[in-house]
Amino acid sequence: MNKQISQGVVLSFLAQGIAIVVNLVYNPFVIRILGQSEYGLYQLVQSVVNYLNLMNFGFTFAYISFYSRAKAQEGEEGVARINGMFLRIFLVITAICVAAGAFLVSHIQLLGSRLSAADYVTARKIMILLVLNLACSFPTSVFTVYITARERFVFKRGLVILNYVLIPLCGLPVLYLGGGAVGLAWVTLGLSVLKLALNMWYCLGPLGMRFRFGKFDRALFAELVAFTFFVFLSDVVDQMNSNVDKLLLARLMGTVPVAVYSVGFELCTYFIFCSWVIPEMFVPEVNRVAVEERDDGKLTEIFIRIGRYNNYVLLLILTGFILVGRPFIQLWAGEGYEQSYWVGAILMLANYIQGVQSIGVNIQTAKNQHRPRAIIYFVIACVNVAASIALIRLWGVVGTSLGTLAAMVLGTGLFMNLYYHFRVGLNVIAFWKALLRWIPQALLLCLGGWLLVRNLELNSWPRLLGVVAAYAAVYAALLWGTGMDKNEKATIRQALARK
Repeated sequence: MNKQISQGVVLSFLAQGIAIVVNLVYNPFVIRILGQSEYGLYQLVQSVVNYLNLMNFGFTFAYISFYSRAKAQEGEEGVARINGMFLRIFLVITAICVAAGAFLVSHIQLLGSRLSAADYVTARKIMILLVLNLACSFPTSVFTVYITARERFVFKRGLVILNYVLIPLCGLPVLYLGGGAVGLAWVTLGLSVLKLALNMWYCLGPLGMRFRFGKFDRALFAELVAFTFFVFLSDVVDQMNSNVDKLLLARLMGTVPVAVYSVGFELCTYFIFCSWVIPEMFVPEVNRVAVEERDDGKLTEIFIRIGRYNNYVLLLILTGFILVGRPFIQLWAGEGYEQSYWVGAILMLANYIQGVQSIGVNIQTAKNQHRPRAIIYFVIACVNVAASIALIRLWGVVGTSLGTLAAMVLGTGLFMNLYYHFRVGLNVIAFWKALLRWIPQALLLCLGGWLLVRNLELNSWPRLLGVVAAYAAVYAALLWGTGMDKNEKATIRQALARK
């Protein structure tokens, strides 16, 4: 593990730790100051605008593959040509995003009939700002993927940390001055502009990023579109699974259930983020092995190695949330969010298999074997929508989470494991054998923890944080003693020594 990767992993977990602390302090203010209705409205508009992110068409996901190939075949001139093409593509996408956003703003009634006239006025203002924010993110992505391709993870994660710190520093004054949800949208836009400026400076300055704008290579673009179409289809599925529940709840039940769902969903996003912290550092290596070495054995070794690390982290979060998630939400979000616990737990469980196998997505894309995954996922997502509509009518907020769980178990659990094993060339049986050593121990530890704390009154932050710290310490000690192998322990020691 080179210095950039090891320090990048440490900074990634530091960034996630800062994000959790920031949200522990910041989000309760947001929820309480805005109230359930306005908070739900903000989340609803954000979920609609997020669909415009599909205009990315999977191009950022494909960049590293095309970068690796261009550098291997043509050197820096080839990389400059790829950079020029991607920048032009994303500038066009930015213009299309603004036009599509203008359409949504002029048809704000698409949000549903359960909103008041005042809600529509506020939603229109929020949507304008969030569309501009998203439009700003498209050119930014050209620079961020270049930083990833160059394996400069320290700067990238440092910028993430800066963003997490600035969110409350800018957001709280706006809230207390009465800016409301519209003010938060202004803060989001301002931070995106700052992120674009800093990424441009780093790429064009220290990294010496170059662009070559010659005649547009239509053949290369056609190859890019063919490569990314199924990545785009996967993005459609991800957006459906991430945002359709909020839209369905808004149309069938109103904005308050959206707020309740959003609290549980937001907690799940941290779980999902943690599943990508370590794999992201190995994306360039995966592409090199897939494109240059074409060694399935080595790819399986990476698949298992990263999967084990992810398993340790995700099981700590999942079992910890099952243990103390209910009192945590009570303290964090306040009254009226009791069902958010079940939403968070169900969604984390739904994303567990996909989380421990997250590097597999990069492996199949690097091998250009991502098409069947996209098709099957799209079918399952459509089933998820139909199931969620029925389950919302039966069990409300919790029902839509159960629809997502069923879809994810079929897609990421059954189909993807068969596909990885028989088509991608990864030894899935060896993968699960490597992970099953720790799973029963983590579940038994969670059960033991529940027996100990079930009668405790965790009605204050000191008590709750004390239990969390104790559980994490016992988890880490047991993991070090019986879970990790000697190579993993050596890697951890090495990473901490380089910190």
